[in-house]
Amino acid sequence: MNALAATAATRTELTDAFTAFITAADRLEHSHLQLHEEVARLRAQLEERNRALAASLAENERMHLQLVRILDAMPCGIVVFERTSKNMSLLNPEARRLLGLGNKASPDWSHLPVGIRGVADLDSVRPATREHDHEFCSEKDGEKRWMTVRSSVMDPAMTGCEQMILIIREITMQKQAEQDREASRHMLALAEMASVLAHEIRNPLGSLELLTGLLASDSALNPDSRECVQHLRAGVRSLSSTVDNVLRFHSLGEAQLIPTPLAPALKSATEFIRPLAEQKQVTLTFTESLGVTEIAADSNGLQQVILNLAINALRHTPSSGSIIISGSVEHNKDGPVAVVQFSDTGCGIPPENLDRVFEPGFSTARQSAGLGLAVCRRIISQHKGAITLRSQPGQGTTFRMEFPAL
Repeated sequence: MNALAATAATRTELTDAFTAFITAADRLEHSHLQLHEEVARLRAQLEERNRALAASLAENERMHLQLVRILDAMPCGIVVFERTSKNMSLLNPEARRLLGLGNKASPDWSHLPVGIRGVADLDSVRPATREHDHEFCSEKDGEKRWMTVRSSVMDPAMTGCEQMILIIREITMQKQAEQDREASRHMLALAEMASVLAHEIRNPLGSLELLTGLLASDSALNPDSRECVQHLRAGVRSLSSTVDNVLRFHSLGEAQLIPTPLAPALKSATEFIRPLAEQKQVTLTFTESLGVTEIAADSNGLQQVILNLAINALRHTPSSGSIIISGSVEHNKDGPVAVVQFSDTGCGIPPENLDRVFEPGFSTARQSAGLGLAVCRRIISQHKGAITLRSQPGQGTTFRMEFPAL
């Protein structure tokens, strides 16, 4: 009986143990399944995050390349360097061009112009949150270049160190424009003053011209006195030409053109300049085959053209030389054209100056303001005409003027 009871007890314990084992095995299998599911979920999350990270890195690289392209294409130079060590971390192509660094592989701080380094050193003692603009001038191969530099400091919390940014722009064209405007203002002021003085001089000069004409016609003058009067008359007419050039050059008014017989106008202009030729001992000849040809003209303007050409020729024609003024009529496809030619036997014009003789202010003679031929072209243009020239050094110069005949 005791043996049977013991056996029953043993079986009960084995059953309980087996049941407990089965339960523990079920729990272990369940936990393994849960762990497997958790690992799969975590792996999926990790793969998703890896994909997101890869996409973010690709986006960052794309943005980096885009920013590099933008910086390379910017019309201003950009330099980034560490504020203390002066190690440069960025230098775009425009900065290389402006600073004259070319394709230098690894430019350092010493390669930058002194003006740039001075700006950085000056701003290194200023508050880091402010931006400052500076101008400086550099000279290379005799050519000045103006630049403006703006400096600012990046937040150290963003970069890990204190970095300075320099933005460089070339302002040479703006500086040149400012200088040109200033020069134009000065020229305008001088022109106004010259016009005022010319107006003030013109009236007494007209009186002097009238008086010298009366003296020249006085038969009681002895030869020496007559020669002095001729010199005085030539000087007054030369000065009158200068005054009229100033007034005509700075005048904005249009010429008053009326039908004018050309031959008498040319003859009057020739006689007006004859005292100048006699003073210089240059032969003055006038020939014409114009007949009754008329042009729309201002006789005073024509006289001014002949006077300017005569003074210009007399400056370059030696004594015993000659000046010939001729007038004729030619025909082209547009009809009759009145042609006036003014020829001298002077020293001629060098080929390199032929394209410049009509420029205001251009002159090879110190005593000339360089307005005479410029005024000639303006007057002839007002007459709807044209002026050309041909010249041979050492053989003289011929000016050809064409006017539409009425």
